[in-house]
Amino acid sequence: MSHPDYRLNLRPLGTPRGASSLAGPRGVGASPGDKKSKSKTTRGKKKSIFETYLSKEDVSEGLKRGTLIQGVLRINPKKFHEAFIPSPDGDRDIFIDGVVARNRALNGDLVVVNLLPEEQWKVIKPESNDKETEGAYESDLPEELCGSHLLQQSLKGYNDSPDVIIEAQFDDSDSEDGHGNMQNALVDGVKKLSVCVHEKGKEDAGAPVTKDENTFMSQDTRALPEKSLQRSAKVVYILEKKHSRAATGFLKLLADKNSELFRKYALFSPSDHRVPRIYVPLKDCPRDFVTRPKDYANTLFICRIVDWKEDSNFALGQLAKSLGQAGEIEPETEGILTEYGVDFSDFSSEVLECLPQDLPWTIPPEEFSKRRDLRKDCVFTIDPSTARDLDDALSCKPVADG
Repeated sequence: MSHPDYRLNLRPLGTPRGASSLAGPRGVGASPGDKKSKSKTTRGKKKSIFETYLSKEDVSEGLKRGTLIQGVLRINPKKFHEAFIPSPDGDRDIFIDGVVARNRALNGDLVVVNLLPEEQWKVIKPESNDKETEGAYESDLPEELCGSHLLQQSLKGYNDSPDVIIEAQFDDSDSEDGHGNMQNALVDGVKKLSVCVHEKGKEDAGAPVTKDENTFMSQDTRALPEKSLQRSAKVVYILEKKHSRAATGFLKLLADKNSELFRKYALFSPSDHRVPRIYVPLKDCPRDFVTRPKDYANTLFICRIVDWKEDSNFALGQLAKSLGQAGEIEPETEGILTEYGVDFSDFSSEVLECLPQDLPWTIPPEEFSKRRDLRKDCVFTIDPSTARDLDDALSCKPVADG
């Protein structure tokens, strides 16, 4: 394209949101030609997406020396590519950018992180209020079909130049089988696309490319005040998997009916976007799901993650049960309780035997001899702003002097 200032953002199927699919050796977008030449050398073997976890020994040593930091992972529900752990010194939270940097950890997990170099730290804009839940990015929108992506090309050099957004769909085979023919064809087509803009002066033509505020590039942070930087890190180990690994969501067929995966797995899309999409064996699905998938389009299922390989964008899981129709109170409630690991099963007979058996129950007479009777007093609780866990119980009664 002849325009001097444009950005091409292509995310193929399964690429974790927040991770670049056309990343070169330094994280800068690579051209389709570079991708083709690179695929020749890597064909036949899957490339690792996530880093291998450190050993327990290295983690223990790093925590003792202070080179590694541990904390509870907190994923922003509105911008799920953003995650944080508390800073040990009580300062601003440590920022973890993208699914790849989270390294398969889920919300609530106790993780160990390694700080990134200072030039990769997040720059906090002066006008930013530094709230995690401020707005949602376009990538936060749910993907209606497996293999739907946005190919965005923005012309930002001129104030009156339009933005061009091209929507494209790819098959599962583009990423899972290593073939990117449709992607490359689309990229070539975008190259031929021209957008008419008004003529500007030479100083505008030579204007530098505007960097996306959510993209980390090499930057000189020495000139920035310390309060403008937020330490960034990547997950290197999961100390404790606090997340239940269970999720509610919907079943879909894979897009590429000719792929090997289509004959083995269905795609589970969690309602919570902080949980990855999951491959579910077809043997776990309803018998007529493959032939009548639309019958289950509005059915909520519970799925549990059993594995997540280093070379896969999707986790592997097992379908636990069908909850019922989405939007109904009972299925939705059961799904929430299951996700958070709340045991809502019936009480055992041992527990029920602890309850009074003679009904209706009355206060035994011997209790009055060792307790103070406050039933006729005015007793109430308050929730002061200084209270952390428990409310304060108070009582009042009129005094003799009025």
